[in-house]
Amino acid sequence: MSSDAKTEQFDCGIGTDRISNLPGNLIDHILKCLPLRDAVRTSTLSKAWRDKWVMLTCLRFDDDFFIQLLSKMTTKDEETQISEVLRIVSGVLLTLNGPILEFRLFIPDDLPLHKYPAFIHWIRNISKNGVKILKLRNKGSSAYEIPSYFFSCSKLTHLKLESCILNPPLKSGGFCNLIRVKLVNVTITTAMSFGTQLSELYLECCAGIEHLGDHFKYKNNITLLSIWSCGEVEWKWFECTQKVENLCLAFNEEAKQTMDLDKLVDEMPNIHTLQLDGLVLKSLETGAAVMQRPTTMEKLKDISLYDLECDLLQIQNVLCLIRISPKLRYLYVHLNSGNYTNVAPSMELKVLQFLQSTHLIDFIPNQLETVEIDGMVGSVELEFIKLLLASSPSLRCMNLLNPSIDDFEQAFRISRELMRFPRASAAAQIIWLN
Repeated sequence: MSSDAKTEQFDCGIGTDRISNLPGNLIDHILKCLPLRDAVRTSTLSKAWRDKWVMLTCLRFDDDFFIQLLSKMTTKDEETQISEVLRIVSGVLLTLNGPILEFRLFIPDDLPLHKYPAFIHWIRNISKNGVKILKLRNKGSSAYEIPSYFFSCSKLTHLKLESCILNPPLKSGGFCNLIRVKLVNVTITTAMSFGTQLSELYLECCAGIEHLGDHFKYKNNITLLSIWSCGEVEWKWFECTQKVENLCLAFNEEAKQTMDLDKLVDEMPNIHTLQLDGLVLKSLETGAAVMQRPTTMEKLKDISLYDLECDLLQIQNVLCLIRISPKLRYLYVHLNSGNYTNVAPSMELKVLQFLQSTHLIDFIPNQLETVEIDGMVGSVELEFIKLLLASSPSLRCMNLLNPSIDDFEQAFRISRELMRFPRASAAAQIIWLN
């Protein structure tokens, strides 16, 4: 081979370490995408890689990390396992040279790490290191009380806590940059705020949410609000939800107070995604003003309804929501089969009569394209489906999920009856999914 050919080969990069010569920000991104264990192991690749991982700004001690770590241990003794985990995690934190901008920690149910002093030092170290994203999932049997110094993490932008206690001190630096907060099974003991920049708030199975009342005053910036099974909800909060675009609301018991649907609609002019459960629908009062009002939910495109029963008030509110949403494109309805099978014949008759008497001229979802009904299909559901098929000119697909029909003759009869409607035969595709 001539010398020119050899030079050409060399210029093409054959035999060179291209990965090591990548820009620093690209190498950081590669390390960030790797599981933490693999990122640390890159130190054995070469001298050039020996100290690259110590500049990691993202630490993920997630469930995969613990599964791999515990699988390598020969002992099953809990104290020995905890001691080894504490040693490894502490060693990683001590070795890092730069700031830790993202920290994710999973506490397994059989390893109560939060009860040990080393864990307290981890949180303190993270709090002082300018962390921006913090996610703490506690699967242990006891909740972890967040230490007071945590409430001074002024640079925090994203927070997720699971099975924790928030007991803020009377005086703290406060949060001023939080954008997104998700709390799961968290207890809030006293009044607190996540700052004025908050735009996304998720609350699931939490206690003490009344202490977050400051977030529901005028000039708040919340665009996504999800309150799922958190006890009593203060309806007055929804007097200040003009910026909300996504709303998810579910109760764990019937509300003691009711909310006027007409007023609720007025307070959410920008909403485009709505998720409600059956108990919420029961607590909404549908007045004549709503039934006759001009459409106001001009931006609402997706509606998902969960745990519906054969209840007249629920059905009235469902149809009302559809009627006042002219740009609705997707509708999902999940039926509570447990309560649905025990419905009184008189209530079922009332619901059927209401659906049969509904005037189609007042019920025209012009842009509705997809409908999904999850659960048993009986006479009430069939009547509801007929109404949608007959009054939705843009309907393209109707999915019947888990219809709980074992009798093929009954399924065939229902399908044949549905296909009688022009929308079903012309454009709508009816799909049975078990």
